Amino acid sequence: MFGRTSQIAGSGAVRSLVADAFATALILLAILLLVFGGAATARPKLTYAGGKVVALSNLSSDEGCLPAKLTGRIAKREFGRDGLYLQSVVIEEPSGQRSFINVEDGYRTLDAATNGTVKQSLETILTVGRKVSLRVLACGAAARMLTLDAVRPL
Repeated sequence: MFGRTSQIAGSGAVRSLVADAFATALILLAILLLVFGGAATARPKLTYAGGKVVALSNLSSDEGCLPAKLTGRIAKREFGRDGLYLQSVVIEEPSGQRSFINVEDGYRTLDAATNGTVKQSLETILTVGRKVSLRVLACGAAARMLTLDAVRPL
């Protein structure tokens, strides 16, 4: 009987060792995916003229979406729960048609200087009533979800 008990205990120890090794391997894989293959972060490109930002591009990290251009007047804008970061805008095209555009805030994870410059530039360029030209990425079912990728005032 003693031999059977030690055999069962030994089997449990091996299972525990294998489970620990498997868990460690999964954790390492998750870290590697985050570092090398995680979600793409947009790296905004700022265009300056006279020391001021006059256009922003590469604002979205969505891949595989259809690009489109819109021009019109900013009819409305919404901020996130914190009230600090622009979350969306509504653009009214010359035809009168309105479109809801999401504004990603992925730039918040960048350095403080870039974060502040992008935030201030978006708030300035996307002011209600201002005429703008937008490049958006149309994603989702029937490409109905629009996300801002570039903006410049008209």
